[in-house]
Amino acid sequence: MNKKLVKEFLIITFVIMLIFWGGCALISQIFNLTINNIFLRIMHIIGGFSPTIASYISLKRNNKVKNLKEWLKKIFDIKHNIWTYILVILFVLIYYVLGCAINGFKFGAPIFMLIVILPVMLFGGGNEEVGWRMILQPELEKKFGFHIATIFTSIIWWLWHLPIFFIIGTANANMNYFLFGIMCLTLCYALATIRKVSKGVFPCILTHCLINGLSAIFVFNYSLLSCCITLIVTIIVSILILNMARSLHIKDE
Repeated sequence: MNKKLVKEFLIITFVIMLIFWGGCALISQIFNLTINNIFLRIMHIIGGFSPTIASYISLKRNNKVKNLKEWLKKIFDIKHNIWTYILVILFVLIYYVLGCAINGFKFGAPIFMLIVILPVMLFGGGNEEVGWRMILQPELEKKFGFHIATIFTSIIWWLWHLPIFFIIGTANANMNYFLFGIMCLTLCYALATIRKVSKGVFPCILTHCLINGLSAIFVFNYSLLSCCITLIVTIIVSILILNMARSLHIKDE
């Protein structure tokens, strides 16, 4: 594990997050302002890009990329085999089919709006993956192995989100933080599996965009039961997929 790379990535990520999301939360609580305030909205967006910004800075400082062009090329490597994109669809289906089946759901935005929502989600979640799954997860795996690395990544990811639960008007402000932690672990298993099989970050970005984007279409309230069942099913599928990948050699080359 490249300790220097991981340390720099996490420090930069959390410093930016604390300045912008932490500041945003404080202003929101003190002055009773919502996320609809343009100043808070800008702070919220910048804070959400903290893993993205930290990814480029830390990779460049550690000579992992030479310039912005090379960094972007590593991110938008869309040439993966069909198994990778099947995995993306599979994990998204697990997340939504179980959530909707257990909790019930209602339709929000029309399904065709996904065409518009997906690109937007690149800047509302998908962008994070160039940090969590391009640096943190694979580096931690080198020292701790897949499962422990995934758990560590999910805890860090969960803690990183904390300030936005105190920004009035955000979707997270109305969520249970501990149920959200279970969801983080669930998504970390799905995304880590996709990252392991594909050896790329773009499929993880796509998965994150789909998960976030579909939440505007299939609307349901999370429950402890649905979160736990979805987590268990995701872990089982993850283990099966990784075993199949090793035995059938379906990993991208």
